[in-house]
Amino acid sequence: MAQQEMWLIKHAVTGRSFADSRKQHFDCHLELADGVFCFTLQELPREAAEAIVRFSEELNVFRFVTPADGGPVVKHWYYVTPESVQYHGQIGELTFEAGSKIEYHPEDYWGD
Repeated sequence: MAQQEMWLIKHAVTGRSFADSRKQHFDCHLELADGVFCFTLQELPREAAEAIVRFSEELNVFRFVTPADGGPVVKHWYYVTPESVQYHGQIGELTFEAGSKIEYHPEDYWGD
């Protein structure tokens, strides 16, 4: 089994989901460049992308990774730089950056 990823972008205040890869089809590419996490989302519905831009100061971005070996899901929580959030409507691409993240490993939080 290959590693699986699930993406979730939410409004930090109300908890409203703007993008959820379990319910919507979109491509998310993540690259680390000079200590900055650079995100590129394609095929996200225009309304969702515009809401993400509108609420760029209040975003929670999560990536859930299920390892190929079937181990526990690892949660990555990215801290978005609000001024980096941009929607390029002509090409249907949303881009943003995060300067840091927290990684949660279930075995560190739940005992047996």
